[in-house]
Amino acid sequence: MSVLRFQIQHANGRQEVIAVEAERALIGSGAHCEIRLPIDQCSVEHVLVQVGAGGIFVQALQFQPPPTIAGVPFTQAPLPPDAMLGIGNTQMLVGLSAEGTGLDDKKKKAKSNPAMMVIAVLGIVGAAVVMLTPDGEPPLEAPEDVPKLWDSVMDKCEKPAQEARPYALQIKQLADNKRERRAFHIRDGVDAVPLYESAAACFKAGGDPNAAAQSAEAAKTLRKEMEDDYKTHRMRMKHALDVKDTATAHKEARTLLELLQGKQGAYVEYLTEEERNLKQMLGHSAS
Repeated sequence: MSVLRFQIQHANGRQEVIAVEAERALIGSGAHCEIRLPIDQCSVEHVLVQVGAGGIFVQALQFQPPPTIAGVPFTQAPLPPDAMLGIGNTQMLVGLSAEGTGLDDKKKKAKSNPAMMVIAVLGIVGAAVVMLTPDGEPPLEAPEDVPKLWDSVMDKCEKPAQEARPYALQIKQLADNKRERRAFHIRDGVDAVPLYESAAACFKAGGDPNAAAQSAEAAKTLRKEMEDDYKTHRMRMKHALDVKDTATAHKEARTLLELLQGKQGAYVEYLTEEERNLKQMLGHSAS
């Protein structure tokens, strides 16, 4: 999986580097965003950053203020490696990094040590034999413990009382849009839940209990649906592996990684390795 690396220069002069292990990352003031900026700098969701075949691409989701590449406003465009992405008074460089994968260190050690190179080659050959054995079981076992889709419930409003209801209307509309897009991009269903919960809290803080109840019910219903989807995809992947349906298993592994975007742990590591192995197996069978 790709690692997006953000070198951020904040409006107050503070600098930080954030690594996001995912194919896409949201920049905005919302609590669900991978890169979260102050609310005076941007909207709840302001820019979407995605990794594509040709590099990194950015899409403007809001235009108050308009995001820029090297000072020029854009709607959707590729992001050159050394071009500064600007949102309000915040500037950042975005790149791809192997940080956290351990690949660079392993390659360096193998290059400097001939014995390690021999072992690496033998290991690759052995792995290929296992992957190309039609009746062989996959060498990996799924951990019993799986991460939750959400770490907590968003039950507090980020805005003062006088701004709470307008903000709630904005993020509820965003949640509605994400719920609709869930059929095409399953991760949007996960992201919509905390938005509904935040909308409920802000409607309540803004003195609209009926709207708060509706948003809370939408969050509860969608949370249950996404948890059911999560379980179903795990079961489908296990069954596909059991019956050696490589194509389906690969598809389910990718779906599960999308659902767990931003998560870490043994199960995510297992899915990442399994997806890589299955992709290689599909490549061998097609050749």
